[in-house]
Amino acid sequence: MSTPKVTVIVPVYNVALYVEKCAASLFEQTLDDLEIIFVDDCGPDNSIELVRKTLEKYPARVGSTQILKRPSNGGLAAARRFGLDHATGDYIIHCDSDDWVDLDLYEKLYNKAIETNADIVVCDEIHEYANGGHLKMEPDMPSDCKTVVRNWYSNIVGMFCHNKLVKRSLYTDNGITPWDGLNMWEDNGLITRLFYCGGTLAQIHGACYHYNRANVNAMTSGYGIKQVEQMIGVAEKLTDFFKSKPDAKDFEKTIMAFQFLARINFVTDSFENLKRYDTTFVGSEKIMSELDPAAFSSKGKLRFYMVKNHLSWLFVLLFKVKNLLHL
Repeated sequence: MSTPKVTVIVPVYNVALYVEKCAASLFEQTLDDLEIIFVDDCGPDNSIELVRKTLEKYPARVGSTQILKRPSNGGLAAARRFGLDHATGDYIIHCDSDDWVDLDLYEKLYNKAIETNADIVVCDEIHEYANGGHLKMEPDMPSDCKTVVRNWYSNIVGMFCHNKLVKRSLYTDNGITPWDGLNMWEDNGLITRLFYCGGTLAQIHGACYHYNRANVNAMTSGYGIKQVEQMIGVAEKLTDFFKSKPDAKDFEKTIMAFQFLARINFVTDSFENLKRYDTTFVGSEKIMSELDPAAFSSKGKLRFYMVKNHLSWLFVLLFKVKNLLHL
């Protein structure tokens, strides 16, 4: 039996409204020799039953599809890690189970990887809202993975798992896996390390990943202090990762950026958390003047502006008023 060209890892948890569309877009891929691994993270709904029912409509995919159940719910990072442990493809990509993909996406990504001998290939995204889609085209990137990380603070690239095809040997040769228990920003922690270890980088346009922004239950649609603490955890581990490298000095500003971008999330509606902002990653604020504005959402830009101008207290006050008025 030949090695699959690509393995797609799909963590599944509480996505019954969306998972059939996701699964169908994977089963209908034009790429042959595609391994699909659904990781059941012990959700409370019937998501996995819906995956099985959808698979019945695609008998040709049965032999190359695995539905694996974790012993207990472990969160997104643990589910990705579980999938990686079972992946056998030459290349690996992740797909969130509330999203979907263009039917020729993985064929185009794989062909580009083979054509350029790339360790990582990046595609564009369409952000799907209730009122329609918005194309987010990735800017032209350098042909070297490490350059992306070195300049990341001033030229932000979204470190998402879902739009990056990665050579499996990049994971296995460097012992790179998600950090268990850190589910918020887990992709930042994973993909940044892969880019550091990678060589050739390539891109495709014309086939996209569809990122579902209409799912209000998605982890990225809202978060509290526990998620901010996980961001801090990822930034701490990335700091340790780069400090252990011989060329650590080349990445000081990027690490400072990760530290600051995690830290600024303490500035919300609590003066107690504002104190945590003041005492976490002290000195990382020095990167503010060099940060790429693309690091922030439209709402995040306001917070960044106020923090930069020493008005954090006012932002917290405004946030408190907003919450009181339920705006």
